[in-house]
Amino acid sequence: MQIQNPILKIKPSPLERCLDVMNVVLLLIFIGTTCYYYGQLPETIPTHFNIAGEPDAYGDKITLFFLLGIGVFVFALLYYFQNKPHLFKHQITITADNIEEQYTKAIRMMRVLNTFTILLFSYIQYQAIQTALGKEEGLGQYFIIFVVIGGLLPLLTFVFSSKKKL
Repeated sequence: MQIQNPILKIKPSPLERCLDVMNVVLLLIFIGTTCYYYGQLPETIPTHFNIAGEPDAYGDKITLFFLLGIGVFVFALLYYFQNKPHLFKHQITITADNIEEQYTKAIRMMRVLNTFTILLFSYIQYQAIQTALGKEEGLGQYFIIFVVIGGLLPLLTFVFSSKKKL
């Protein structure tokens, strides 16, 4: 039987507040860009890209709103859980001595992941739009490298910093 971690409210630092504001602004840009370009798009747009970043499937332009919905949902989910570190599976036992540090690191990791996620969704959406308009040829050759490094770096940083001796 697993013991539940204690609940502790962690006050966000100025940097974390800045990240929250930036994430909301990025989300609004993601939504605004989709709505702005929708009327300018042809009926058929790229809906999937291969590992090289080239479009390999096409569909109706309404699918932009499907990606938008998923992006908003993921953003909201990460935003909700970033303030609930007591629900996380921590790598070390949470004690009275380390709770504030571990929760702060976990919350920061969630904020950074949310930033990366909204940037990722925004970029994919924007590149799909630009490709449909004939201004780009896909996601670009370095996209997969960005995804791997950008997705793993915050997680690995958090895991290794959490395991350090206190």
